[in-house]
Amino acid sequence: MRYDCFIIGGGPAGLNAALVLGRARRSVALIDGNKPRNAVTHASHGFITRDGVTPTEFRTIAANELLRYPTIDHLQAEVSSVEKVDAGFKVQDSSGFVYKARKVILATGVSEIFPKIEGFYSFYGKKFIRMPLLRWLGAS
Repeated sequence: MRYDCFIIGGGPAGLNAALVLGRARRSVALIDGNKPRNAVTHASHGFITRDGVTPTEFRTIAANELLRYPTIDHLQAEVSSVEKVDAGFKVQDSSGFVYKARKVILATGVSEIFPKIEGFYSFYGKKFIRMPLLRWLGAS
């Protein structure tokens, strides 16, 4: 299948990119390995009309909204390779299926680097939280 855009990452940024492109009637493949970084948190914040919903609820609502746009394919897989070719990009998923797209958006979010603190994982996402925005603002 050939798409206008292939979006790697099904978090808030990838979902929103798919929505904008789908509304513009662009053919879009949104691929997601279903391993959200914030899965352990109780609530997501900072998204207008969805402040305080669980990460799972946010992703479910967003995915359902994308169903209104027939030009968006929401794929459940992981990407194993991306290659630049003459007419855009060739993307291969972990099962070996190959897609072609004119453009690729990498929306894989942030990666955690966890400290080596005894008991850390029992508190992570509940009492210990990461604040990428605060780092950007210089508050961490």
